[in-house]
Amino acid sequence: MGYQREMSFFLAPISLLNFPGKWSKQDMKETSLAGGLLDNSLGGSVALVFEEEVWSYAEVDALANRFARHFLASGLERGDRVSFFVGNDALLVGAYFGAFRAGLVANPINTRLAPPEIAYVLQHAASRYVVVGCELLPTLQNALPLLSHQPELLVLRGSGEPLLADVSYAPTDVPLDADDGALLIYTSGTTGNPKGVLLTHSNVVSATRIVQENFGITRADRTLCVMPLFHTNALMFSHLPFLASGATVILRRRFSASRFWDECLRYGCTSASVSPSILALLMEHQDKGPAMGASGLQFIMVASAPTPVALAERFEERFGRGLLLEAYGLTESTAVTTMNPLVGRRKFGSIGKVLPPQELCIIDGEIALRGPTLTRGYFRDEENTRRAFSSGWFLTGDLGSIDAEGFVTIVGRKKEMILRGGENIAPLEVEEAALRHFAVRHAAAVGLPDPIWGEVVGLSVVCDSPVSAEEIVSFLRTQLSDFKVPEHVVFVQELPRNALGKVVRLAVRDAFAIEAK
Repeated sequence: MGYQREMSFFLAPISLLNFPGKWSKQDMKETSLAGGLLDNSLGGSVALVFEEEVWSYAEVDALANRFARHFLASGLERGDRVSFFVGNDALLVGAYFGAFRAGLVANPINTRLAPPEIAYVLQHAASRYVVVGCELLPTLQNALPLLSHQPELLVLRGSGEPLLADVSYAPTDVPLDADDGALLIYTSGTTGNPKGVLLTHSNVVSATRIVQENFGITRADRTLCVMPLFHTNALMFSHLPFLASGATVILRRRFSASRFWDECLRYGCTSASVSPSILALLMEHQDKGPAMGASGLQFIMVASAPTPVALAERFEERFGRGLLLEAYGLTESTAVTTMNPLVGRRKFGSIGKVLPPQELCIIDGEIALRGPTLTRGYFRDEENTRRAFSSGWFLTGDLGSIDAEGFVTIVGRKKEMILRGGENIAPLEVEEAALRHFAVRHAAAVGLPDPIWGEVVGLSVVCDSPVSAEEIVSFLRTQLSDFKVPEHVVFVQELPRNALGKVVRLAVRDAFAIEAK
C-alpha cells in the first residue's frame, strides 16, 4: 500500500465525521456536498506524498477503514480516547480518520514530551489504546510504569509486516453526532499541568470549511506540511482542509531549512504552513533559496506565534512580496481564527481580520473569541473551563487591539506563559521540576528573547548547596521535554517578590541581563 496504485473511489474526509445527526436530511445533504466532498470524479488523484511514498485517496480511505475496524475489534467504544504518539507519517493520517470513523476521540501527543509528561496525558485522558511510532516506543515504555492502567499498543512501521493486512477495509457504520468529541489535544496550563482541549466533530468541520473558503483551496493545490501532526496548525490547516478539497498534501517527517525550497519546487507546491521560527531559520539559509519570487508558492501561512515585523519584511524582500499570510488561532478555537486577507491589503505585525462566522472582541484589553469552532471546555477540568469563559466569550490570555479597518494586533500576553517556537511552556512546570533537585530551594522561570525561537526558557534559582548550571540542566533533561529545558540558568541570593510574596517575573529577567554583562 502507498505506492502509486490506481484509485477506485474517493475519500470524502469531512463526511468521515458523519456531520451532524441533529440536522435535517436536507441540511446534511447540502453540508456534505459543500466543496465537492462527495465528488467521485477525482479518478486517481493523489492525497498524500510522504517522503517517497505516494498515497491515493482510495488507499487512505481503505487504511482509515482498516484502522476503524481494528479499533472496534479491540473493544474500543464510542467516545473512548485513543492516543497517538507518532511522528509525521502517512499512516498517522489514516489512523486519525480511522478513529473518527469508529466514533473515538483522537488524542495526539507531542512527540517531544518526556515520560512523566506523557504519563500525565495518558492518565488524564484515560486512554485505552496508544498508537506509537517504532522510534518512539522506548520513550513510551518509560512512561507506562507511571500509569495506573496499561493501554493496548499498536506499533507503526515496527516489524516490517504489512499493517493491518488481515483487517477488512469495508466501511464501518458507527452512528455519530455533531457534539461527539473528535480531538483531545493537551496544551500547557498556567497551573503547571497540561489542559485537555476537547474539540467536537462540529468544531472540526466548521474550522475546515472556514479554512477552505478563506484560503481559496482547490483540487489543483499542493501544500507542503513540515509542521508536526500533533498540533492543530498541521491538522487543521495543512491536512483536513486540503484533503476535503481533493488537493494533495506533501508531508515531510520534519522541517529542514536546507531542503525546504527544493521540496516546494520538486513537488510543485502552491502553499506551505510554518511558524515564525521556521521563517528565521530559512533566512539563516537564504543562500539555498530560490530567486526572488521563484518559489512557485502562492502564499506561506505563518502562525503559532507573533511574527516580528522586521523578520516578515526581510523575508519578503528576499523571497517574494506578498508571500506571507500571518494568521492566528488557538487549539481552543480549532486553529485559524484570524488571517491577513488572501486578496487585498495586509498589515505586517497584525494577525489579520476575524474569519466569519467566528467573532472576536476585546474585553479589558484581552482578545476574546466566540463561534462554532470554539471548544466547549477543558476535558475533566471544570475550574479552568469556568475561568476561561466570560458571558459566552473565551478569554485567550492574549492582549490585543482592533483598528478601524478590523485588523487585530497582539500587544502582549496576560498569562505568564513562555512561548518558544510556537510551543507554550508553563513557568510553574519548569519551576516544579527544578525544585525536585536536592540543591534547589527556590526557582523562577521566565521567557527570554531569542532571535530564532522568539523566546527561550531562563531559570533563576536559589540553592542550599553548591551546584553548577550544567548539573541543573542535566537533571531537568530527565524531567522535562527538551524544548522546556532552560537554556540559561542564573544563581541568586533570593527571588524578587512583591508585598504579597509573589515572584515578580519582570524583575527576575533583570538577573539575566546582569549576568550577561
